[in-house]
Amino acid sequence: MDRPLARRWYGGLSAGLLPVLLLGFGYSAIADRLAFVYWALALGAAYTLLLRHGLSAGWGDARLAGGLALLLAAGFAVFAALERAHGEILDLGFRALLPAVYRPATTAPVTAIVLAAALAAVGGLALVADRRRV
Repeated sequence: MDRPLARRWYGGLSAGLLPVLLLGFGYSAIADRLAFVYWALALGAAYTLLLRHGLSAGWGDARLAGGLALLLAAGFAVFAALERAHGEILDLGFRALLPAVYRPATTAPVTAIVLAAALAAVGGLALVADRRRV
């Protein structure tokens, strides 16, 4: 693997996959619910497949980043639904395990929705910028 391709691959994995897995596994441990692990594994698999496809198809940086950001936006919209469904146990677990770190916004579904909207905006802008460049 040549250096620029390796940087794009490992950089993409560490920028997108690592935070998703840490969040999913961490929230699963805090809430004692496997749904968060399943979310992280499903989104992580989709992210990795899209990253590999984009690199092998020769997508430019803007197109690849835009597609990945839109995928993450959809994933965080699902995460908000999970937070809503398991909100009470997630809140209790967070307060019991990490009381110094706990803030109501950490377990509020609106936080995930705002993140999803920001990722969707970034992804859309990146795709528009890529389109104009071509």
